Amino acid sequence: MMENQLVRTGQSALAVAAAVSTLPGLAIGLPTPLAGIFLLTAMPVAIPLFLRREPQNFAWGSLIIGTGLLAWTVVGLILGMFLFMPAALLLTTAAFVDPRTRPGALGVVAALGIPVATGFLFYGVIGA
Repeated sequence: MMENQLVRTGQSALAVAAAVSTLPGLAIGLPTPLAGIFLLTAMPVAIPLFLRREPQNFAWGSLIIGTGLLAWTVVGLILGMFLFMPAALLLTTAAFVDPRTRPGALGVVAALGIPVATGFLFYGVIGA
């Protein structure tokens, strides 16, 4: 019987950051007539957070939702779905950043991704 392992902290942090990065898009989109589309776009981002006890399912869920969301941000560009691009990139990255298989990758992602996500969150919430 295989023992369940938890997803690494860095991967969980990226998934949490992805969920938090949907807030500016929701803050901008919910007061509009397209509120339902914005809400349905943001909801699946939280799914990987419920899969943290199964690393393989977490990785697959993050990859599928992240790439699907990335495609939707391009298709829905005119509707403002580009606001969810940081969440898509963070989720896709969370699928591949496993310190057990790629040591040092989390540090590179943190050095590049956290300032971008923070800047987007600041601009989206404060600038709105």
